Amino acid sequence: MIKGSLVPNITIFTSNGEIDVEKTAWHMDWMLSKGVDGLFLTGSYGAGPLMSVEERIEIFKIAKKVASKYTGKVLIPHVGCIDTKSTIHLAQAAERLGVDAVASVPPFYYKHEENVVIQFYKDLIDSVKIPVFAYNNPETSRYTFTIKAVNTLMEYGMAGLKDSPLNISFLSRLAYEVEEKKRDFQIIPGTSMGWLPLYYMGVRAVIAGMNNWAPEIITELVRSTFTGDFDRARKVYIVMAELSSKMHFTDSTLVSHLALQARGYDAGFPRKPMLIPPSSDSKIEEVKEMLMGAFNTLGIPLE
Repeated sequence: MIKGSLVPNITIFTSNGEIDVEKTAWHMDWMLSKGVDGLFLTGSYGAGPLMSVEERIEIFKIAKKVASKYTGKVLIPHVGCIDTKSTIHLAQAAERLGVDAVASVPPFYYKHEENVVIQFYKDLIDSVKIPVFAYNNPETSRYTFTIKAVNTLMEYGMAGLKDSPLNISFLSRLAYEVEEKKRDFQIIPGTSMGWLPLYYMGVRAVIAGMNNWAPEIITELVRSTFTGDFDRARKVYIVMAELSSKMHFTDSTLVSHLALQARGYDAGFPRKPMLIPPSSDSKIEEVKEMLMGAFNTLGIPLE
C-alpha cells in the first residue's frame, strides 16, 4: 500500500516553452526534502496533456534520477492520453525506468461509453506488470466512474483509484465495499480536502497540490494524523483548508508558480497557452502574506 502524501508536481518550462530540466529537478528535490513521499508526474498540474510523449518520458527520467537520492519515495507517472496506443507506450516506458505504478485518466476529448473506458483500462493493465491506477477526473475526461465500473476493473486487476471530484457518497460506498470484500484496492484522493474524514475510512495516501508550494503544511498534516495526534491534525487541517480556499483565485498550476515566487524561488514558466497573470506582482505580495499567516499560525518556519 502507498502511504503518505504525494504531489501532482508542476513541470517547469523556459520562456521559449522547453522543459527547464534544472528547475524541474530542483523543484522535485525540494519537495522530497520537505517530507513529500512521492511524485505524481505529468498529470493536470504537470502539463501532461500539453506535452509530447517523448517530453513526458523525459520528466519520468528526471524524477527517477532525483528520487534515487532518497529511500522509499514513490513515483507514479500519469500516462493517460487521448488514445490507447500512446497511453500504453508511456506506461511501458515508465515501467522500464522502474517506477512504482502508473495512473491514467480515461481517454479524453471524445465522450466514450462505459464499455469503451473499461476496455481502455483492460488494455493498459495487460500491457504492464506494475500496478495501474485509474484516475477519476470527469472535469477533463468527460467520464465519471461508477461503482459498477470500478468493481469490474477491480476484478480485472486494477490496483486503485485516484479520485479528484471528492464525491463523498461515491467514495464512502467504494471504501466500505473494498473493506467488506477484503479487496486489494487503494483509494487515493487527489486533494488534501477531505483527508481527515477519509482517513477514518481507511485512506492512507493523498495526492495534494499544495505540496507544490507548501509541502511543510501537508507533511505536518499527514505526520500528525499517522502519529495519532488528532488535535494537531485538526488544527493543521483547518489552516490548510482555509489557505487552500484563498489560493483558488486562478488555475492551480498557475497558483503553484505564483506561490513559489512568493517564497522567493524562481519557478520559471508554465507551458503556453497558460500564462502567469499580468497582475502577478501585486498578487505575489498578497500570496506571501497568506503563506506567512498560515505558517505562523501553525508554528512552522517559512523559508
